[in-house]
Amino acid sequence: MAARKKAVVNVEEVKAVAEETVKDVTDKAEEVVKEVKKTTTRKTAAKKPAKKAEPTVNVFVEYMGKQAAAKEVVAKAMDAYKAAHADAEIKTFEVYVKPEENAAYYVVNGEGSAEFKVEL
Repeated sequence: MAARKKAVVNVEEVKAVAEETVKDVTDKAEEVVKEVKKTTTRKTAAKKPAKKAEPTVNVFVEYMGKQAAAKEVVAKAMDAYKAAHADAEIKTFEVYVKPEENAAYYVVNGEGSAEFKVEL
């Protein structure tokens, strides 16, 4: 029968190696956590600034003591056209305000007419 050798283990050396291994793993984990925090912080800091709201714009035509809001004139002209041409497709719609006539004329899809008129 072959002789068996007994291994002699120095407990203090094993503890020292184990402590060194645990310390290395802990240090490495802390480095990884720091890198993750840096990456997360960069992404958070790189957020786009909030968009500013567009200002409200109103256009008024004033002439000889009268005032007309441009959006109301356009709406009135559009309603007049749609009432007379319910099935027509509108691709372009232009409004020309003539305060001296107290009227606005409109052109639809490049076509105008003396009938295409609304009073202000």
